[in-house]
Amino acid sequence: MNSESEQRAERLLEQLQQWAMEAIETPRDEREGFIVKVAGKYYDDAVRNGLSASQAEDWRKNIDHWLHALVETIEVSGGAAGGHA
Repeated sequence: MNSESEQRAERLLEQLQQWAMEAIETPRDEREGFIVKVAGKYYDDAVRNGLSASQAEDWRKNIDHWLHALVETIEVSGGAAGGHA
């Protein structure tokens, strides 16, 4: 059986994959703004859940990095029509 932290990590990965697919469907010139907005939501949630501002900023940076990496991976692999938005 998965521990609670493993389940949370799995849910986070699923959510990041969903956000990445939404980013792919967003026109290229709007993707950066979309990713910044999503990462900002994670920052706000982190602060609400008790992280310090610096910890929340680290979390926001990680989310931003992970989303960019997922979008790039999806595009390279030809997912969502190769990202030809």
